[in-house]
Amino acid sequence: MATKIIQDTVIPRITPAVGIASTSVAIALKSGYLRITIGSTGNSAGGYVSIGTNPVVNRNCFHVVPYGTDILKETMRRQVISGIITGATTKLIFDQNVSNPFESTDYITIIGAATAGINTTHNSILSLDDSSVTINFNSSSISSPNITGASAYRSVKVACLTDDPSTFFNISEVVTLVSE
Repeated sequence: MATKIIQDTVIPRITPAVGIASTSVAIALKSGYLRITIGSTGNSAGGYVSIGTNPVVNRNCFHVVPYGTDILKETMRRQVISGIITGATTKLIFDQNVSNPFESTDYITIIGAATAGINTTHNSILSLDDSSVTINFNSSSISSPNITGASAYRSVKVACLTDDPSTFFNISEVVTLVSE
């Protein structure tokens, strides 16, 4: 199976200390397929991963075998932003003919807005209805925002844990290709 990396920004390698969890940067999901590869400069027994808004990882979580690669599927949600109300919190309005795909437990990353300061990373949803979400993002200093091209994406983080020194995790968002 061929895969193609589709992320906009590089997800830095995670090298947790032995027995201490480390968490990735927020990942705005475009496909929902996360490829997790584990490597080591020494001997490795693999590691454990957990994916979520603020994930907690332990030795009962998903195990990645030494020098292994796994592709895990997360639920991808995205919506084009048609309006915005700035303030101490930020309300994102979606077009009247589309529904709100997000859930109250999701975190949102905004990408593609023309106005500096509107693009933001990994903010919790405070409230939602059929055509909008209000996120925990203070945009009160932004006046007359241009949201042309802006979209809201569900974002997640990956928490990693290992019991071996010199073990590292590489994370990429990918799509699988049927043929090339």
